[in-house]
Amino acid sequence: MIHSIKGLILIIVLFILNTTIGQQVQQWIDGLENPKYPVDELHEENFKSKYLSYDFSTLLIPRQEFLGYIGSDYRRIRIYYTSVFKDTNNPEIYRIIGISVVLDNVCDFQGTITVEQVREYKTMHFGVDDKYKNSGFKSQGLVIGKYEFREDPGQYHSGIFSGIVTLYWYTDKYGILHYDDLEFQSDRFKNNQYVGTWSDYGHEITKPCNWGEYRIPFSGDLDIGSGFFSPNPKYFNMGWEDLKVE
Repeated sequence: MIHSIKGLILIIVLFILNTTIGQQVQQWIDGLENPKYPVDELHEENFKSKYLSYDFSTLLIPRQEFLGYIGSDYRRIRIYYTSVFKDTNNPEIYRIIGISVVLDNVCDFQGTITVEQVREYKTMHFGVDDKYKNSGFKSQGLVIGKYEFREDPGQYHSGIFSGIVTLYWYTDKYGILHYDDLEFQSDRFKNNQYVGTWSDYGHEITKPCNWGEYRIPFSGDLDIGSGFFSPNPKYFNMGWEDLKVE
């Protein structure tokens, strides 16, 4: 059955529309539907059933430390996954166990990522200067899922992370699934992008909370780097000073 990404908007934006970040989520999805560069155009078909037999758990494990912020002041949050595995009963679900750190506050969390869409690019990406053009790759695209991670309610300043995640992948000439780092040398390289919120258990406080590898979605003037993430000095006191460029 063919689903357009507009259908995904109905599925996911309704899921998160009651949060203050619903507009960001829709903007992110719209950016996937109407990409800036033609090479990023996606087939309209949702290939989820085709890829449910694949295990994306190792791709969800970050290759480098996540970069992330919480709140409108871009306070740094560190997200660590200690366990990622595919649910044995439901191939759409991945179970995540991890730790969040904001300043000196540490919370344990656990939750799920649910695969909603697996999309393929209309045009294959072969890296900078088409380095991998003759490698025989079979397919390439992204996974879009919704996530909910619940921190331990017995811990200080705990709450719920929720939103959408985008994971980029490709399959080689043998059909083996890989984390897509083919364009690692590109200025716009990123992967494992999370767009969402953190809300306390009383739902009295909801803050934007985004993280990702190499770049952060909707990071505004926090990221002033061109070739790589570089924090704006005005936010050093929000936990970013150790990443300043000497």
